[in-house]
Amino acid sequence: MIGQPFPDRIDPMLAKAGRLPAGEDGSWGYEIKWDGIRAIAFVRDGELRMQSRRMEDVTMRYPELAAIGEELGSRSAVLDGEVVARDPQGRPRFQLVQRRMGLTSPAAISSRRRDTPVDFIAFDLLHLDGRDLRPLPYEERREALAELRFDGPCWSAPAHRLEGGAELLEAVRGQGLEGVVAKRLESTYREGKRSGEWVKERVWNRQEFVIGGHIPGEGRRSERVGSLLVGYYDEAG
Repeated sequence: MIGQPFPDRIDPMLAKAGRLPAGEDGSWGYEIKWDGIRAIAFVRDGELRMQSRRMEDVTMRYPELAAIGEELGSRSAVLDGEVVARDPQGRPRFQLVQRRMGLTSPAAISSRRRDTPVDFIAFDLLHLDGRDLRPLPYEERREALAELRFDGPCWSAPAHRLEGGAELLEAVRGQGLEGVVAKRLESTYREGKRSGEWVKERVWNRQEFVIGGHIPGEGRRSERVGSLLVGYYDEAG
């Protein structure tokens, strides 16, 4: 149905932590879990508005993403995804995008934009050209997202997989990425719900560290260890 109201805000649907579904029964889709900040992009009349997971307006924090609105032009769309910042190897790293999270000063935002640029990775399409897609199955929403051809200098919509979840998890592990999310192909978008129809499995990597010291805790934890100072040996020793 065309002409449905454009949403002002959306409470994101969440995945439950667990293990990927055992076996391949053809009822799941698989996506890479990106190590960033959940965000929803609202695009209308060539303008972009970014909303955080807590439904706060964070548009001004990521000025480079304004070009998304310009790219979609007269189209209206609401996309669910992740804001990421990448390390020199191109891997999203949460500690990098954290540098952009709490900034409010235009000067600070401009400075951080230069040394820590961000991308928006979309993995769901919730509204398009006057049509609410949330009641549709995930598989159909994904097809609509692919047809949108959402790809630009700092935005993308990587394809999902319909099989090979375990293989994708191992590939993610080898590339040092965060994990994999499995989503039932028939799942509708349930706002604000943490649903078992979406399951996320994180990759836990191991590393040996040398403890070099510690920082005392604060307040009631002042007699305890607050945090450890650690290091590790690189290839140069």
